[in-house]
Amino acid sequence: MYFLIDFENVGNEGLRGAQYLLKEDAMTIFFSQACEQIGQGCLRQIMDSFCRLDICKLKKTGKNALDFYIAAKTGEIFGSGYPGKAAIVSRDQGFAAVRDYWNSRRKPSRQVILGSNLEQCILSANENHIRTTQLREELKPVRLETEFARYEERAKIREILKQAFEDTAYEEKLGRIQEVFERQSDKKVLYLDSVKTFGKKDGLEIYRKIRGLAG
Repeated sequence: MYFLIDFENVGNEGLRGAQYLLKEDAMTIFFSQACEQIGQGCLRQIMDSFCRLDICKLKKTGKNALDFYIAAKTGEIFGSGYPGKAAIVSRDQGFAAVRDYWNSRRKPSRQVILGSNLEQCILSANENHIRTTQLREELKPVRLETEFARYEERAKIREILKQAFEDTAYEEKLGRIQEVFERQSDKKVLYLDSVKTFGKKDGLEIYRKIRGLAG
């Protein structure tokens, strides 16, 4: 997907979801002198994705100037034969006209998506891709009380394991030990998982300490 970022309009908030970018994606960030700074974390996520990144700075200020840049770039993208979807990341409702124009003339694989951040655009594109499934799962609403009860249970387990492995060579592996412990369904599975995760010698030592804690 090709993402066109109206950075002057959305700022860093518009880049929410950058961790879902793929190396097959492309992105142009449109900005002006009034909005030249970007969050280091956001930029790192974009760069780490290895997507094709470009920036475009407004040369002369003017009403809706960046909007025209983005509209022109959309035409350039599809005019060059780009076969995918273009996502305009902006809160400006005026881009609905750009979407309507191209969606009425597009080839089946081409489409203009609108959203105020990357997450919204990825979801709206409805791609047959694992990132769409992952994002839907992350944004799925859950009951606060239920999840807090799980949090408290995990914190309790963490404290028990901390006491069991305090001052041992395995203290620094506490996070992975807890993952193994929480996956267990019976002691046989717990033993096999411990050995698989930590090796025969360490796995056996760790199993001996946690088997008595298993329900």
